[in-house]
Amino acid sequence: MFSLAFDINALQKIPLFDTIINSLHDGILITDEKGYIKYVNSSYLRLTGVSSNDVLNRKVQNVRKGARLPEVLQTGKALLGVRRKVNNIEYIADISPIIFKDKVVGAISVVRDVTEVVALSNELRTYTHRVLELRNKVREIHRAHYHFEDIICQSREMEKIKEMARRMAINDMPVLILGESGSGKELFAHSIHNASPRFSSPFVPINCAAFTPQLLSSELFGYEEGAFTGALKGGKIGLFEIAHGGTLFLDEIGDMEYDLQSKLLRVLETGEFMRIGSTKPIKVDVRIISATNREIGQLIGELKFREDLFYRLNVISLEIPPLRARFEDLLPLVKHFLDRHARRIKKRYTISSSTLDILRQYHYPGNVRELFNILEFAASMSETNEILPRDLPIFSKIAPRPAPGRTISHTTRSSEKELIVETLKSFGTSVESKKKAAKHLGISLATLYNKIRQHNI
Repeated sequence: MFSLAFDINALQKIPLFDTIINSLHDGILITDEKGYIKYVNSSYLRLTGVSSNDVLNRKVQNVRKGARLPEVLQTGKALLGVRRKVNNIEYIADISPIIFKDKVVGAISVVRDVTEVVALSNELRTYTHRVLELRNKVREIHRAHYHFEDIICQSREMEKIKEMARRMAINDMPVLILGESGSGKELFAHSIHNASPRFSSPFVPINCAAFTPQLLSSELFGYEEGAFTGALKGGKIGLFEIAHGGTLFLDEIGDMEYDLQSKLLRVLETGEFMRIGSTKPIKVDVRIISATNREIGQLIGELKFREDLFYRLNVISLEIPPLRARFEDLLPLVKHFLDRHARRIKKRYTISSSTLDILRQYHYPGNVRELFNILEFAASMSETNEILPRDLPIFSKIAPRPAPGRTISHTTRSSEKELIVETLKSFGTSVESKKKAAKHLGISLATLYNKIRQHNI
């Protein structure tokens, strides 16, 4: 009859057998068919914290409470990945039957120390949890707050622009939004992101006009530790990295410094950039939405804006008309802003017809944002639930806007001077204001300057 004990003894007589087995990092335990332990290597003794005298020729269940090896002897089926813990040491045992001539004549248990692995796994789990928390915080901080439903309008032109923007949203191409300050460019940027497949990823806005070129570069691309005097220890992650998978909104892109435009162009072309002070490229997946109130064509002509960058940004463009060009939207906007104010302070407001008449006559150089500020002020100043003309800010100084459609070509020479004076009073006397006034009057800027000289205005 086959004797496992005899064969173990025979194996131990083989030169270097014990040396080889004891050099294994894994623990080895062998039993006969009755579960008596016949062999253990030094790694097993180290892992389990016992001596050979404590275990040899003893039944395994008497040495290890809850041992699964007897189950393997009984069924003849291996058990893999059995987890045990002894003296703060965690290990995994793979237990296999030893079969000779179709009979189970013993079992072997291979034990692996997984204490360090478990510790690393727990640490990884902790860090993964922290990463998820930070990612959620980033999403909460860098998220788009507005949707297309928040864009209040009634005019046909604005409804068309909204519908166009909705169609743009589902594509992943860059979008350039044009329009005067306060016309709602950022509102559209938020809405496009929220209607896009990237809606669950970060929406990261930055005003390019609010930073110096050096600071804007570090904000966009980040930097390595020691990249420059004053650099934070450990460096800083840039907005491109934060926006990975989502949208980066570059507001007032027309004010970006020329050399920095080259770096932006490279990111758009390659999808890669390097932190300041680094030589390692970082690959990002970011959709770019940009906006400006500047005349890009003029900036290109003055060599203040790169033409190749413009074509990269202007794959799809939206031009938001000023409020004075869509007065059908005035009343819905007034109602919306007053309702919002009322919900905040729990007080309902009405607005008198005379107040509405004044609001209809105003030019709104600050567009929708200015209308909001006017109504916020008026609601705060109102002594009743009705907003009256006296509640409007600097009411006496609000200049009426020129009647729509009334241009130089529609006037006689005797009334031409009066119309120009009225228009300049409404638009202002700066160069940009005169450009707008000339456009409103239906003449060129040069013609306007000539007529100002002719009429001694």
